[in-house]
Amino acid sequence: MKKINKLMILGMLVFGVTGATMINPEMTTAAHASANITIDGKMNDWKDATLTEGYNGYTALASAGQYVNVYVKMKNGAVPGYGDYNFTIDGKTYYIWSKNISGSVSSGTVKSFTLTGGKWNDGTQYGTVGTGYVTNDGSHNYAEFQIDLTKLGLTDSASGKQISMVNPNIGSDSTTSTVGTITATSTSSSSSTSSSTNANSTTSSSSTTSTSSAASSSATSSAGVITDKSTVSSKASSTTDNNAANDNDNLNIKIDGNFNDWKNVTLTEGYNGYMAMVSDGKYVYVYVKMKYGQVPGYGDYNFDIGGQKYYVWSNEMPSSQSDGAVKAVSFTGGKYNEGHQYGTVGNGYVSQAGSHSIAEFRVDLSKFDISTMTGQTITMSNPNIGNQKMTVAGGSTGPYVISGVGVVIVAWGYFKFRKRRRLTATDLPTTKN
Repeated sequence: MKKINKLMILGMLVFGVTGATMINPEMTTAAHASANITIDGKMNDWKDATLTEGYNGYTALASAGQYVNVYVKMKNGAVPGYGDYNFTIDGKTYYIWSKNISGSVSSGTVKSFTLTGGKWNDGTQYGTVGTGYVTNDGSHNYAEFQIDLTKLGLTDSASGKQISMVNPNIGSDSTTSTVGTITATSTSSSSSTSSSTNANSTTSSSSTTSTSSAASSSATSSAGVITDKSTVSSKASSTTDNNAANDNDNLNIKIDGNFNDWKNVTLTEGYNGYMAMVSDGKYVYVYVKMKYGQVPGYGDYNFDIGGQKYYVWSNEMPSSQSDGAVKAVSFTGGKYNEGHQYGTVGNGYVSQAGSHSIAEFRVDLSKFDISTMTGQTITMSNPNIGNQKMTVAGGSTGPYVISGVGVVIVAWGYFKFRKRRRLTATDLPTTKN
């Protein structure tokens, strides 16, 4: 009887695992990649390619010597030019993007575009690295493009290495392939050019990084707390009174283009910038400071509220600003990247402070048709700034400042706040990332 019971239990386990596999199939569809991919705007030669499914589309890779071919099929919306298409080869990441890919393609139309490569999101260090086509079949947007790996400075030493690619606007799962044979002949001229370019780029990058680091070190403490938000890049003429009641439950965050009121909030660092977030239950307030380039409007700012995802973005972000300039921008909310389902959900300001682009904005949580924020947890990230997520408690009992992925709520501080109805700067919990 014991043996029978064991067999029954084993059978149930096997059935459970099998059933789970059937209900939750692998994201990657098994298929054989076509050996003859031609980048010409006709997608039928990808019919046997292995597809990797993301939340908003499918991707595939096919290597061909010094080139790698990429296929994209979207579930919703246009094929993204930004994101970027993040390639990882032999432990190094390359950021590929396009600024001239069409966001509107009518059924049956084919449009060409070029791609630029960089060392970070929207970087241009490698110049033009590929070309491709975008099209529409009446139901979905598609793209195929080819990247010349020698333009990235890769040589025959990369031959046979794994290559993976992911674009956060399509999904979080990488599609992979193997680098083809890069011959010395095919890389000789491009390598010398690339070496020269990379040398200059490295020098420039090092200089920029050095300057950026120096500026950054004066801007944050060892714990990452913002310390230097002077009114030099502010719309307002003076700082906000730190003891005044404000529209953020005494955390004193006011979205007005004056960034001094963020000075005691802990920053979360990403590879391309810093972010901070607080909430009063009605609004979420966000601060962004970039290491390189402009504050991104896209990405999007991906919110997770009680397990439901909301995508917040802006098409009003400036491509460049003069030092001290401030621009007001609005934000749109959707059910997927660059979606419009919730309309205008927030507003903010973007400014230039020396070598850094900075912004602050707030999102009206009621625009998402959420019945109550009490007990809800809010997380947010933007892949163009970093992979790290920030988390806050969205309840109506008061603000909690939380940095990184850990939730830090100091109990005595909470009861002190409830008693005094005010949370001063000394009460704010700060955590190292």
